[in-house]
Amino acid sequence: MKLLWRTFVRGFYKALGLDSPYSAQEYGVDWTKQRRKCLNRDNHTCRACGTTKSKIGKNPSVHHITPRSQFNGTPREMNSLDNLVSLCPSCHGKFEGRFTDCSVEEFVEKVRYENL
Repeated sequence: MKLLWRTFVRGFYKALGLDSPYSAQEYGVDWTKQRRKCLNRDNHTCRACGTTKSKIGKNPSVHHITPRSQFNGTPREMNSLDNLVSLCPSCHGKFEGRFTDCSVEEFVEKVRYENL
């Protein structure tokens, strides 16, 4: 029952484009601040296809290039701006788990090339 509630809460907040109350547990205490910095750096626009916040209807997702599972409890490194990029929901699904060993610039170059 607890897992079902947590899933519901996460989905509710995500639909509103907000961090759930569980975000700090999952992503570390600096996640909200780093997420905001990434969105500002990327001008609230998907770096893969150029879709804007106004077209999506909410903020783009903030994607970890190197997955969270590879950081073993080091949120500062995991949430470094060098590991975060803004993606629309479609591109986030398309590129999740791919190109995990590159910089933001390399990641953007690869996903833009695939979107041609």
